[in-house]
Amino acid sequence: MSKSNTTVLSRIAKANLKAEKEKNYFVGIVIAAAAFLLTVVLIFGYNSSASLRNQSDFQSIFSEVNADQVRQLSQMGEISKLGLYKEAGQARNDGRSLSMLYTDQTMMALSNASISQGAFPAAANEIAIEQQYIADEAHSPKLGERITLEFRNAASKEIQTADFVISGFLRTTATGEDQRVGYSALVSKAFIEADRHLSQVNYSAALNINDAGSYSNAELRSLIEGLGQQIKLSEQQVQINNVNVDTNNLTGSTMLTLASIMLVIVWACWLVIYNIFYISISKRIRHYGQLRAIGATRKQIKKLVLCEGKTLSLRYIPPGVVLGGWVSWLMSPGSWNLVPDLFLALTAGLFAYLTVRISINTPAKFAARIAPVEAIRHNGTDSWSGKERKSSKRLTSFTLAALNLLRSKKKTILTLSSLIFSGILFITFATLLNSADPVAKAKLNFPNNGQYDIQINNELYSETVALSDLQAENQLSGSLKEKILSIDGVERVIDHRYVEAALEGTNPEEGNIIVGVENMVQNNQLLGEQPSDRVMPEAGSSDPSHILMNSLSSVLEGHGLHYAVGDHVSLSIGNDQHKLTQEFEIVGDIRDKNSGALFYLPSGVMESLVPFNSNLSYEVVVSPSEELLVKQELVKLISSEGTLKLVSFSELVETNRIAFHTIRVTIYSFMIFIALFAVINLMNTIITTISSRRAEIGIMQAIGMTRLQVGAMLGYETGFLIVGSFAVALVAGNGLGYWISRVIGNVGGLSYIRYQFPASVILTYVSVILLMQYGIIQFVRMSIARQTVVERLQSHLP
Repeated sequence: MSKSNTTVLSRIAKANLKAEKEKNYFVGIVIAAAAFLLTVVLIFGYNSSASLRNQSDFQSIFSEVNADQVRQLSQMGEISKLGLYKEAGQARNDGRSLSMLYTDQTMMALSNASISQGAFPAAANEIAIEQQYIADEAHSPKLGERITLEFRNAASKEIQTADFVISGFLRTTATGEDQRVGYSALVSKAFIEADRHLSQVNYSAALNINDAGSYSNAELRSLIEGLGQQIKLSEQQVQINNVNVDTNNLTGSTMLTLASIMLVIVWACWLVIYNIFYISISKRIRHYGQLRAIGATRKQIKKLVLCEGKTLSLRYIPPGVVLGGWVSWLMSPGSWNLVPDLFLALTAGLFAYLTVRISINTPAKFAARIAPVEAIRHNGTDSWSGKERKSSKRLTSFTLAALNLLRSKKKTILTLSSLIFSGILFITFATLLNSADPVAKAKLNFPNNGQYDIQINNELYSETVALSDLQAENQLSGSLKEKILSIDGVERVIDHRYVEAALEGTNPEEGNIIVGVENMVQNNQLLGEQPSDRVMPEAGSSDPSHILMNSLSSVLEGHGLHYAVGDHVSLSIGNDQHKLTQEFEIVGDIRDKNSGALFYLPSGVMESLVPFNSNLSYEVVVSPSEELLVKQELVKLISSEGTLKLVSFSELVETNRIAFHTIRVTIYSFMIFIALFAVINLMNTIITTISSRRAEIGIMQAIGMTRLQVGAMLGYETGFLIVGSFAVALVAGNGLGYWISRVIGNVGGLSYIRYQFPASVILTYVSVILLMQYGIIQFVRMSIARQTVVERLQSHLP
């Protein structure tokens, strides 16, 4: 009997769906769009995270570990894999860099590197190299071929030349990428042992933590630091692989972002589906009353409505999920993971199904509560429970529209909520995106209003190549600065210096804290009020007793440090070969939230204390009329310097514009889907309003209202919804965007977020709103013109 009832309910549900095709299309589009968005968010988010995590499989590198420390590490139960490597040198070729290393097989596995062809180098003259580094259009290297490399020895820092035989071709996670400047090659252990300098250098160790996924990211960092302390390593020797650790588990901010996106999708979907089913059930109350009159129970009526939702879900969720998976693959084909992505696609589909189920649960309960007598008396609007009052106001199309919206309050509120929600989101994001200034962002890298910046190429940084290694090559030399100044059109060259130093005595148990030190610049406008009894050092001073601090540096809060003008600090500056400890008195405060440096020293002091060239970049100020000519000369000047690159202010601004444009397109694409939900909700409300009030409209025309007046009334109703929701969204969205812009703009490094009213975006939004309003009015007029007054009156008859 139960099976028979289920079959009958299924047939009735299918018949109801056939009778309301408009509702099916609207609900179907919303369900498919929600499934599509959920699938893209889950799959693309997971693939992006997995791609970062798969770049390497180690959580930390311990540099300069001796044989006894390696033995201790190998015996620790917290470490599942221990890979060893040693840097042999750096080679340069046509602006590209080659990092020459010796690694054991475990390190190869932890780096996700492999020998794609040939064998691992064994003899002293054998090498495994990335084929892309030595290949060109005219020549494709082969195994066994001899090559000559000129490189800087990593231990002696001397330039050497060596002949090698290619034993294999190396494949890394970056192999195949376009426009690379950094490549890798493997030398043999025999090569290392044969070199009297390299053989004396300790190995570095890469650690894979046992069951790393069971730790939170903070716990994993703490564990790694503790392991370093157990074998007496300094903080500088413990390098945490932040990319791997941060993708080990989703951080709180990542989880919050993902949950917020999914919540927006679910809320928008719920609001539309709930409203569509609520209006549909209100329209068919007599139908449900008849079913109750012939014996249907409340449970069966509820099951009938849920059956309709289930049918629509099974019909529209699969296409949405498939399309979402396909788009995710197009966005990042190289990151596709078949098994987890299929699981996430099924999860997105299940989540979409549950959203639909929850959305129609309340309308289903509403339908189940309908009694036969109520159904006969129902007129399709909410009943008025307030006190009746007489009014002498003249009825117009405008006042009738207002009264019609007020008598169906729930339907009006639901439609308005959907429009306001999407409008607030759109205007908030538009305000935030419009506040991102590409010029202000570029100026963070050009504090002295220069047009060009010759800097150490940060693309050469790696786990094995530190900034100090590149600085030690002394390519940003004084002679280079003189050559730049000799170019016609160059007005000034400002040197920017940076070193890392250990803050002595801050945390004896865990090791000294590493902080950044920059050089002072002339006329620094961020210099706060200083005590009158303090002698401020000049930018070119060589007095090593005074130092400036940056009270807005994130380092202070991150390590719980507190300094004030007048305090003394002790810094250990240099590298493992040459290190100097110096005590300074803090005599001033440069408040720069965009700088990660904690301290500032005069350039002369940095030059005298640091055992290597601490220059980070040369900022070049040129005459505007000579800008292009100067650029050509600068390119020629650094073409032979392998570690340097030229950054143009105008090109950086354009790069920022392109990056911001990409972000805008991505976010606006997401917002279009959310807005689509609201538009579908509005269209469904208008269509069902016209359909359910045909007889009422016929009566209005019969007593004297013209077709134009009826059309105006219905147009005003939609106008109230559209214009009213726009006004609320404009005020609330712009206010929220202003607040978010101010908050983000106060974060270090994000000062380029400056509130700007998105006039052009708002104008476009208003144009779309007016165009939509015009289209709806034309649709209403066409709908009214399809039937005569008599036909509309007859539609009310049983």
